[in-house]
Amino acid sequence: MIKLIQFPRMFGLPNPSPFCIKVEVLLKMAGLAYECEFGDPRKGPKGKLPAIVDDGQVIGDSEIIRWHLERKHGADFDKGLGATDRAIGHAFARMVEERTYWVMVYNRWIEDANWPILRDALFAVIPGPLRGLIAPQIRRRVRRMLRAHGIGLHTRDEIYAMGAADVDAIATELGTKPFLLGSEPTSVDAALWPYIVGTLVPPFESPLKQAIHRHPNLVDYSERMRARFFG
Repeated sequence: MIKLIQFPRMFGLPNPSPFCIKVEVLLKMAGLAYECEFGDPRKGPKGKLPAIVDDGQVIGDSEIIRWHLERKHGADFDKGLGATDRAIGHAFARMVEERTYWVMVYNRWIEDANWPILRDALFAVIPGPLRGLIAPQIRRRVRRMLRAHGIGLHTRDEIYAMGAADVDAIATELGTKPFLLGSEPTSVDAALWPYIVGTLVPPFESPLKQAIHRHPNLVDYSERMRARFFG
């Protein structure tokens, strides 16, 4: 049985990490039996989570895990899609993972109103005095990562405008379809749904959440995905 190593569940989400949600959805799509182990990033081969252990082989990174599931287990997450739709799915997945993700990180880690909520949940197991030292250090590291990426160089309004543009693009492509590319979920849904549900459900207020609520089709889509894979 495959072991999925991921962060502990919190905020009413399958996982606080969109990449962990993605891998769990992929495992469900592939119909593969798995068990969860809640650990820390040091257990991942690349120093981050998620990771899986499959027949003793440890694989990290959600996209590399996807490739592994396709090669070893014959999973076809985009069955029935033509080349154009596969390309569209690839582009949307890269959009959310390479930019929308960082808007979510800014929302959770940098927004002063949201930071205490994240801190108290994420570092709950650390004793209070030690938490007061470690949590700010990690927050400063995240701030440096945002700046290194480039998005952290922008103003708050500019960052959320970028996130809203991503949300608008998803809503437009989704239209009235049940899932992004048709009547059945594909790999792109596994990649982008975590950002929709990960913004709507946790108690982090932001213009990004407001942008999603402006699109009822995205709210319905989020509930549809949740019922399908975590009902």
